[in-house]
Amino acid sequence: MENTKQTSQKKIWLNIVVVLVVLMILITVVGSLNDFEQILHMIGQVNLIYLIIAIVLSLSSFLFMSLSTNIVLRALNKDIDYGTGFLIQTVEPFFNGITPFSTGAQPFQLYYYHKHNVPANEATSVLVVNFILFQIVSVALSTIGLIVFFNQIYSALGNMMVYILIGYIINTVILIGLFFLAYIPKVYILFERLLGLFEKIKWTKNTATKLKAKTFRFVGEFQGGVRFLFTKKRVFILSSLTKLISIILLYSTTVLIAMSLSETFNWSESIFMIVSGLLAVTTMMFFPLPGASGGTEVAYTMLLGQMIPNLKLVTIMLLWRLLTYYFGMIYGFIGYLFLRKRKVKS
Repeated sequence: MENTKQTSQKKIWLNIVVVLVVLMILITVVGSLNDFEQILHMIGQVNLIYLIIAIVLSLSSFLFMSLSTNIVLRALNKDIDYGTGFLIQTVEPFFNGITPFSTGAQPFQLYYYHKHNVPANEATSVLVVNFILFQIVSVALSTIGLIVFFNQIYSALGNMMVYILIGYIINTVILIGLFFLAYIPKVYILFERLLGLFEKIKWTKNTATKLKAKTFRFVGEFQGGVRFLFTKKRVFILSSLTKLISIILLYSTTVLIAMSLSETFNWSESIFMIVSGLLAVTTMMFFPLPGASGGTEVAYTMLLGQMIPNLKLVTIMLLWRLLTYYFGMIYGFIGYLFLRKRKVKS
């Protein structure tokens, strides 16, 4: 057990190093393509009031997202105390931020749920329901944004818009797939057949056989938990609403950051900036680097390239990524440190 814990901690620190290396590469590339001294000069000239408001919005966003997940948890399990449940949610932006495809949080959250005596089926239901609700809100906002601002997005991206549409389609397909998994009674047969294929491969045979034996029970428990939670309208509405608030707050930071650099916008332009931030993150999350680094920055700068001068846009992009991505990881890491010290109730 001790060796497993040490290996896990080493992996965490290795991922942190990878994220920092990616940040250094990003700064190096930005510096090589732009006048980095002027970027630093611009950062030094920011209006601190607007920047502080952006920081507050960012922190509020992460708090609302943690609260949203905890609402679902409390509907299913009230034995775990509120503080511990909340802390388990706070680690999400950290572990998702240090892993490709934003997949790192769920295993750690499952581990800590188990550690604090939350049954595996309940923990899995909480995580999946929250992911479904997040997908519902983000896909809905992305759909509205693509419809309302289609001409502006196409004008900014041209044929490159296909990458945004691919990311949007993947998100939508994942959402539909999760509903199929939750509501089709015999969907476990599909998983059993897929695992049956892996049973024919020598080096995956044993693992596939073990998973296949557990498929029927796991899918049954998962579907029961998901259906139970979706019958609770108050939980559905409150959790979705807090996720909506969280997303809007997070991507509103881009407007405040731009205003801190003396840019002004009307309401339509401000909403377009919020939509651009959302699309840049959610449709590029499948870029195979932590935080979808590279894809997100390129999409963001291209979407807003017609609105803001290049050098100022690069400066805004750097500050935006710091507040929406790196600041979130700091928030999650602090939550992780507190969570590690949390005592397990007997």
